[in-house]
Amino acid sequence: MLKKTLISCALLILCLQVGMVTAGDVVLYSSNDVQTVSALVDEFEKQNPEIKVSVVRAGTGALMQRIKAEAANPLGDIFWSGGLSTISAFQDQLAPYKSAEQAAIPAQYRAPNDQWLGTNIHVSVLMANLRQVPGGVLPKSWAELADGKWKGKVVIPDPQFSSASYVALYGLRKTLGEATYAQIVRNAVIVGTTSAAYQGVANGEFAVAVTMEYAAYQYVAGGMKDIQLVYPTEGTFLSPEGMALIKGAKHPGEARKLYDFLASQAVQTSIFKSAYRRPLRNDIDVSQLSALPALKDIKVIPLDDHEMEADRDAFLAQWRQLMSTH
Repeated sequence: MLKKTLISCALLILCLQVGMVTAGDVVLYSSNDVQTVSALVDEFEKQNPEIKVSVVRAGTGALMQRIKAEAANPLGDIFWSGGLSTISAFQDQLAPYKSAEQAAIPAQYRAPNDQWLGTNIHVSVLMANLRQVPGGVLPKSWAELADGKWKGKVVIPDPQFSSASYVALYGLRKTLGEATYAQIVRNAVIVGTTSAAYQGVANGEFAVAVTMEYAAYQYVAGGMKDIQLVYPTEGTFLSPEGMALIKGAKHPGEARKLYDFLASQAVQTSIFKSAYRRPLRNDIDVSQLSALPALKDIKVIPLDDHEMEADRDAFLAQWRQLMSTH
């Protein structure tokens, strides 16, 4: 009996200790890369030693579905970061919060009810390898990629698995029309991941990739003189990303602190300097920190985020049909 009592006491003490250790934890759901997340978590914990951050990483869609499935008993506290169109589709699972940092974010990238906040924005570009492009001449437009000389030299991530590729291809079909869009796709090699596309160009396997600005620029900043970014003459497409607090979260106070930290000027500047992810804050000018142009100097073709999200299933069904004859 004494032995059972001692074991019970020991288990009780262990449970109390675990409770004490986890009381200040905050659970971060994130689709960002491991290196970026780890660096920022370390800095946040350094500045807030009373709070520990647990990270769950997966794709944006998978994490938002998980948040929905956990609605009755939320296991996460904060999500960072994913496409605003995707986040907005799960607003019933999100908690409003008016951060002091949100004044620096343009109004179109803030939820009207404060349920999410834009953090950064991806710009669709062409990443070219001068050693591989035909005749050493860079393409100037999206439409040029429909020319037969680009057959097998263009690489595009599968939009079923890459949200950035979905935005670019959706925009191309709307801008260029079905025939030109389809010919570009037929000329291209389709790969399963975003990284396979830009790494393929950097390694000389392909001449041009349809990719994101930050992914291509990391090679330029790293000194690869054969790699260049092209902002096509027709214009390009934007993919804003953001973050949100989870409704009913168990650690709302800690989550709000992390939210403010991630939205801050210092952190957004740090993320750009290390990963070249273009911040949405209007008090950070990336043209002063890099060779990239200011956002206002890039020709942009606007897309309706809600329309694009509503059209996703139909677009991808048509994509699969196009792939069957690729």
